[in-house]
Amino acid sequence: MANYLTTQKAFRSLLKSARDGAVGQAYIFEGLKGVGKFTAARIFANAIHCTGEVKPCGQCPDCKKHAAKTHSDLIIIGGNGQIKVDDIRGMNEELFIKPALSEKKICIIRDADNMNQDAQNALLKSFEEPPAYGVIILLSENVKNLLPTIRSRGTKVVFEPFSEEEIHQYILRQYPLKRDIAPFISLYSGGVIGRALDLCENEEFFETRSKMFDAVFSLTGDRMSVFNVAEAFGIKNGKSGFDNCDLYFDLFTSFIRDIIALKTGGRVINADMMSYLEPFSSKVTLSAVLSIVEKVSLVRSQLNVSMKYDLWIVNMLINCWEDIHGKSSRS
Repeated sequence: MANYLTTQKAFRSLLKSARDGAVGQAYIFEGLKGVGKFTAARIFANAIHCTGEVKPCGQCPDCKKHAAKTHSDLIIIGGNGQIKVDDIRGMNEELFIKPALSEKKICIIRDADNMNQDAQNALLKSFEEPPAYGVIILLSENVKNLLPTIRSRGTKVVFEPFSEEEIHQYILRQYPLKRDIAPFISLYSGGVIGRALDLCENEEFFETRSKMFDAVFSLTGDRMSVFNVAEAFGIKNGKSGFDNCDLYFDLFTSFIRDIIALKTGGRVINADMMSYLEPFSSKVTLSAVLSIVEKVSLVRSQLNVSMKYDLWIVNMLINCWEDIHGKSSRS
């Protein structure tokens, strides 16, 4: 996993500090979910503990313990919802026990944005005055969610999204069987390497995409096509697809935005699905698809678990069908 991160300036700087013995005591890694913060934090911790000449060497006892995820001087919390005050207190207690195997004890807090107010207050003392051997790394999607006193004490390391070409080349190297859809994954992932890797390993996603595109394409037909799309949104036999609605909305929207791209000379993301996109584009107006984007965005922003998901989705899709079959002149 390290090879795709070494192109990132922030990560190279971290490894250099580990190799030079110039490691700080408090860090805040900021970047989008899936951009590689956690992987970078683990490799950074490994490099700090490594006793080989090239850090991390992968061969020394410390590296082998990191590979097995059994190193006693690495503490990882978070990543499973809200981080409560008791979680931080437990971490603090472990931090102030001297390292058993290394010169440094390292604590990584995943999804640090999920610390509630009490948890952040409990962290303050350790973050401001860690023991001499302590290193604390917070992983955050938005540092504004952290207390100003925490933000001011940590060395901020920003992880930028990868370029489309970097992700494309990585997929070609590591997933040669995905060559045909590598351009799509590179664009759809939005520069987030974790998302790209998930797509490479998730055949169910592509089955869901095909089902959604097939259903949306049918909206150019009669009114009953609305129920095809509703099923693609997870509504079937009275069951609600709310738990996966983000995926369904993303796929539906990517189809419609590609229609806009075709009509305006923009770049198509789902270029491997032209057999759906081009015929659909020839049958709808630009004003219709722009209206659909507006309606879908509004419903998505309002939808929550307390609402009747199936009714909202069906109503939204009826409105979309009416836009497609309206009387406006073709663009």
